[in-house]
Amino acid sequence: MRIERWLGLWVMVAAVAATTLPGNAQAQGWLEDRQRTEGPGFRIGDFELHPGLGVEIGYDSNLYYADDDATRPAVDSGILRATAHLMFATRGQQRRQEGESSGGGEGTTAGQPSVTFRGGVAGSFYTFFNDIDRSNMELDASLALNILPGRPFSVSLTEQFGRSIRPFAENFAPVSYARIQNDAGVAFNFNTTGQVLQISAGYNFRLDFFEDELFQYGNRFQHVISLKETFRFLPQTALIHDTSFIVLDYFGPAGGSSLVNDGFLLRSRIGLNGAFTREFSVLATVGYAAGFYSGTATYEQEYESVAAQVEARWQISEQSRLTFGYDRDFQPSFVGNFYRRDRGYAAFQTVVDGSFLLGLDASFGYYEFGAIVEPDGMTPVGSSVQRGDYRLIGSVFGEYRFTNWLGLNATLRYTGSFTDYEYEVDDPSPGTPPSFLDPAGFNKFEAWLGVRVFY
Repeated sequence: MRIERWLGLWVMVAAVAATTLPGNAQAQGWLEDRQRTEGPGFRIGDFELHPGLGVEIGYDSNLYYADDDATRPAVDSGILRATAHLMFATRGQQRRQEGESSGGGEGTTAGQPSVTFRGGVAGSFYTFFNDIDRSNMELDASLALNILPGRPFSVSLTEQFGRSIRPFAENFAPVSYARIQNDAGVAFNFNTTGQVLQISAGYNFRLDFFEDELFQYGNRFQHVISLKETFRFLPQTALIHDTSFIVLDYFGPAGGSSLVNDGFLLRSRIGLNGAFTREFSVLATVGYAAGFYSGTATYEQEYESVAAQVEARWQISEQSRLTFGYDRDFQPSFVGNFYRRDRGYAAFQTVVDGSFLLGLDASFGYYEFGAIVEPDGMTPVGSSVQRGDYRLIGSVFGEYRFTNWLGLNATLRYTGSFTDYEYEVDDPSPGTPPSFLDPAGFNKFEAWLGVRVFY
């Protein structure tokens, strides 16, 4: 096998370190939460506009997710990031509570509009000081449209587009790491009087596309059919159920650099979502998850296990809230077809004196992958067929708002992966052992400081 083939195999194994991280939003802390992003807004008829512009200087200790050793140290870099965004929506509840009329008139029922929507566009330009040629543009766009909201029957349309360019593997080739993701969906919603029973049936079409040829074997479509029901038997307590069926369809070049197969994913859960007091509430679900994949392989390439989540939410005060929980789930992977995640997580957010916002997020989990073998279904890509990682992720976001349209923000983030897995990069000569590089583990620190104006 040629070394280029091995490099392609190894790069995609390393890519798992980034593409499977929960909430792998490397975006700005203030863009991750719309409440942090929006200011007072401009009123234009029945619409609200929230423009904004932010400039940040950052540092990344491990730009290419390398394991730091004497032979191949991690590459760090300073980063300049400039982001412009525009959020838009039909008039929010806050404006109506302030005494503005709901508009009424044609197309509304009992003051309810016939159509509501929320959306936004954002673009971030990155300049990497240690790799100027890598400078590139990330894009995000979203739209959520509700037709006949608040009625017994309504329709929801959603569209989410994103282009990311942050590196997710070591830089063995002059690639841009550009990845395009798009998710378009429709849901049909049914509600009884008082919304005691709510049913939603939906379909989503998802696209995952890599611009670089090295990663295009992972290009795929996903067809997602979902059904959700909620039965409220107390004012703040409800039984919930959700079932989803996903069809995976890979359309990348034949003979890809790692084993990925078309497949079917099934997940069904039932549980309880309720508030014990005004300050404390709990979500608990349990169910079944399975994955079935096409193709033949020496090693088992199917998944079957329990899916579960337990989450507690504590509204400490009007300005502070704490969320913590555990979940067990599985997701598609670009190597080994899938990975299973057992993860604990916690998030805290508070506002001090109405001007200082502090947010903390942390998670720790174990990630176990399906058999990681070559397209022949027999030959291991790395030091073993199985791979298991422990992942630790933590972030701190703070922002001081001088006014309701000007803020100074800072973000610290740590991402660590700990594993004994090793990957092979070259064919050994006859009679010699295979050549291995670093373990697949890494440590990565990020720090950002910036200023933004938003309205």
